[in-house]
Amino acid sequence: MICQYTTCRRMTIDRNAMAATFAASDVPVESGRTLTRDYAAFVAIAYGFTWTLLIAGVKLGWSEDCLTLSGAGPAVAALMLSRSWTTPVRFSGMRWLWFFSLLPICWIVLSLRSSWWSASGGLPVHLKPLQLVPALAPAWILSSVASTNAGVRSVGRRLLHPPTRWTAFALLFFPLLLGIPSAVAQAFGAHLVWPGLGGVTLVSAATAAMSFFSNVLFAGLLEEPGWRGFLLDRLQTRFAPLAASLLVWLPWALWHGPVDYYRPVRFTIVQEILLRVVFLIPLTIILTWLYNRSGRSIQVVVLFHAAMNTFPYVFAYYQPAWFVVFVFAAYAVITDRMWSRIPAQARFPKAAD
Repeated sequence: MICQYTTCRRMTIDRNAMAATFAASDVPVESGRTLTRDYAAFVAIAYGFTWTLLIAGVKLGWSEDCLTLSGAGPAVAALMLSRSWTTPVRFSGMRWLWFFSLLPICWIVLSLRSSWWSASGGLPVHLKPLQLVPALAPAWILSSVASTNAGVRSVGRRLLHPPTRWTAFALLFFPLLLGIPSAVAQAFGAHLVWPGLGGVTLVSAATAAMSFFSNVLFAGLLEEPGWRGFLLDRLQTRFAPLAASLLVWLPWALWHGPVDYYRPVRFTIVQEILLRVVFLIPLTIILTWLYNRSGRSIQVVVLFHAAMNTFPYVFAYYQPAWFVVFVFAAYAVITDRMWSRIPAQARFPKAAD
C-alpha cells in the first residue's frame, strides 16, 4: 500500500485528518515486537555502526570522505528494523538496477565535494576509487524503493515521491529564516555574519549548491530514515509528538559525540551545549511537526536536514535571527497541540501490497 502524502488545508491542523493520513501509511511492525525493544535495538544498531566505523576509521587514518560512511548508522538501523522478516527473501533485479544507476551519481557528488574543498577552484573533479565505498550507502538507501520486501520498500517510497508544498517549505525555511531578517538588519546598518566565501558571487552560489546536494546524500539521507522515518514513527504510537520529539532528541544528540570529539576543531563545552541542547531541541520539534504535517514524508525531513546543515555556512545572516527557530518551535507545539497523543485510529497498520 503506497503511502499517501496528504496535507492539511488549514494551518490549525485537524487531528482527525492527521489520523487518516497516518492510518493510510504503512509502518510494518512484526507481531511480538514492543516499542521498548525497537527503541533499544535501534539505538544499539545506530550507535554500534556509527561509533565503531568512526573510531576505527580515525585510528586507522581513513580520509574524511571514507569516514562519511559511518554516518549511515541510523538509516542502516531503520532498514534492518523495518524489514518484514515474514516476507521470503527474493532477488530484486530492479533494486540492483536502481542501485547501480544511483551509485555513480553519489560517487560524483562526493568527489566534487572533496575536490571543491581541497582546491580553490574546485575543478577538475578527481574520481577516486576509494570514494566509491561511502557512496554505496546513499545509493543502497535510495534503491530501497524497489525492494521486494514490503517493510524496506515502505521506507523507500517515503523517500522518493512527487514533491509537495512541504518539500518547498523544507527547502525555503532556512534561506528565508536567514535572508529576511538579514536584509532588514543590514538596511538598518546591523552587522551580518559572513561565511568565508567572498560575498555573493558565482563561486559562492556554486559552493552552496554543491554543499546542499552533498548534505542531502551524505547527511540527511544517512540519518533521517532512522531518526524520523523509524524511531519517531514508533514512539508516536505511544507518546504525544512533543514527548516523542524529546525521546528522539536525546539519542540523536548523544550519537554525535564521537563526531564532535574527532572533528578537526573540537567544540568547547559551551558550543556543545548550545548546538546539541539549546538549538537541537527546537529543531527536533520542528522536524517532528514537519514530518507529521507532510504525511510522514522522509523526503521532506531529509531536505530540511540538508538545508539546516548548508545555508548557515554559505549565506550571510544576522545572528539574532536564530531566535526565530525558538518562536517557530513554540508555534508548532501550540497550533498542533503536540502535548496530546495522536488519536488511537492513527495507529500504524501492517503494510500490504
